[in-house]
Amino acid sequence: MNRDIVIVGGGAAGVLTAIHLLRRTSAPISVTVVEPREHLAEGVAYSTRNTEHLLNVPAAGMSAYGDEPRHFALWAQAADGDFVARHRYSDYLRNELQQLSNDHPESSVRHVRDSARTISTVPLSVATTGGSSIHADVVVLALGNAAPTKPAWWSRIRSTNLIDDPWTPGALDAIDDRDNVLCVGTGLTFVDVALTLSRRGCHVTGVSRHGLLPHVHAPLSTLPPVPAEFDSPAAVSRWIRTQPDWRTALTALRPRTQDVWHSFSSEQQASFLRHGRRYWDVHRHRMSVEVADKLHAARHSGLVEVVRGDAERLATQSTFDAIILCTGPDDAALLNTSPLQGLANEGHVCIGPHGIGIDTDPTTGQVRNRAGMAAQNMYAIGPLRRGTLWESTAIPEIRSEAEALALRVLA
Repeated sequence: MNRDIVIVGGGAAGVLTAIHLLRRTSAPISVTVVEPREHLAEGVAYSTRNTEHLLNVPAAGMSAYGDEPRHFALWAQAADGDFVARHRYSDYLRNELQQLSNDHPESSVRHVRDSARTISTVPLSVATTGGSSIHADVVVLALGNAAPTKPAWWSRIRSTNLIDDPWTPGALDAIDDRDNVLCVGTGLTFVDVALTLSRRGCHVTGVSRHGLLPHVHAPLSTLPPVPAEFDSPAAVSRWIRTQPDWRTALTALRPRTQDVWHSFSSEQQASFLRHGRRYWDVHRHRMSVEVADKLHAARHSGLVEVVRGDAERLATQSTFDAIILCTGPDDAALLNTSPLQGLANEGHVCIGPHGIGIDTDPTTGQVRNRAGMAAQNMYAIGPLRRGTLWESTAIPEIRSEAEALALRVLA
């Protein structure tokens, strides 16, 4: 009898899970991916068809397989240090899923183009907004990142084009060439939006509380050895600062970040989030040299500027043709959306540590209920686990989670 595995969410995390389930199974399985988008593996990050939107990780770090680190680079015919167009990665994941489906004709992979409305635990099943009910032996929550949450002052802005999610298809089409645009937030989303609009002659102002931009990747080089343990987030910072190149130090730390995070006390984690999170983000989530050069040119020409200040004050006291929310995902917002809201109301899921994502077992990825008990057949992967693991949003970590999850589910 086939085992029925339902994956809720068909972005990169969901497809990587399906890939590793097929790759590891020794018996027939049925995998159903519930995803409203027309194509799997796209989600927010990889749905863009703009060839100038590049991956934020070199090709050598994007393999779907931990035991074949150069797999994606070879497929894309790219050098290890190349930053490939983002849409190529969704093509790659779909290609791998199709190839594995062909290699395992006894198993099936089905894409249900719909959204999950509710998840029932007894018996385990997923109901979609279209009225379907899908039986499941195992459910994997791969919901990806939540949309940004609009600030309280957002609704008070009048007579201005407000865009609360720049990744919605066609969202930037309403902006005329040479418009004066304000972007709230100065992270990687802002960089993509600013470069897209400045090419159209728009003047783009990015504002954030710290006015910090993402740093730039360094060429691949030899990684330093990482200490066996750190007793605090401050110790991590001190070690990074003592290395010849902090960028290679961060790269060396990557495989250990989840374990290091889990070794800290809740108080230490909270202190880091309060005082160091923004600085970690701009150093950890970096731009390619090519993107950084284009942004520098746009700033030098006067088409893009970055300011430190209060976004509400700037939005209300200056004249802009459009205001775009580029603050990134809301760590807690998904809990208030389908299908998690129903599970939360019944106590089957709860908010994750520090209000980030949902609570999961740090080792197994099983979803924890209100009483702290791990669900037997419900797992989470990717950004939903960020409160538990901290580093859980980039492909190297999601790939590792998918590999471990597949082995556990199939066992």
